[in-house]
Amino acid sequence: METKRIQCPKCHGLLEVTNPKGEAVLLITCPNPACGAKLRITFDTGDTILADAKPHEGKIGHLAMGSHTFTLTEGTNTVGRQSASSSATVQLLTDDLSMSRLHVQIQVTRLKSGRVKAVLSDLRDAAKIRQLPTRIDDEPLLPGDAFVLENGDAITMGHTEVKYVI
Repeated sequence: METKRIQCPKCHGLLEVTNPKGEAVLLITCPNPACGAKLRITFDTGDTILADAKPHEGKIGHLAMGSHTFTLTEGTNTVGRQSASSSATVQLLTDDLSMSRLHVQIQVTRLKSGRVKAVLSDLRDAAKIRQLPTRIDDEPLLPGDAFVLENGDAITMGHTEVKYVI
């Protein structure tokens, strides 16, 4: 029996989903009464899509951290450390206090060609000493920088590293 923490792509709520029979794909309904979206969860990759979507429709990419994946959606994704007081739409499961609860923003757009463009910018409060600069493939992001992500880019927030994967 495997349990995954996922984010509903419709309401962005965090859910813990248990797979009692070890199925490769699980269909569930988001328990948020205001949402109720039908979700298709692929347990080996952690991908979560709306069940009525075509398998690759809306596939924007995700952030990979160890065995965890955090799905990005089209539009503005804010990324930070998981906390009850965090307003980040993507909350990473880490105890790294050098990472802010609202650390970076990733603006995702689908171009007319069908390709995805993901632009990362820093949101951290530079006045907070514990928060280390955000780094992309070991290069620090300077205030005001915007970085176009490529598949496989390593993003370091504090001491926590994730990979951007399309």
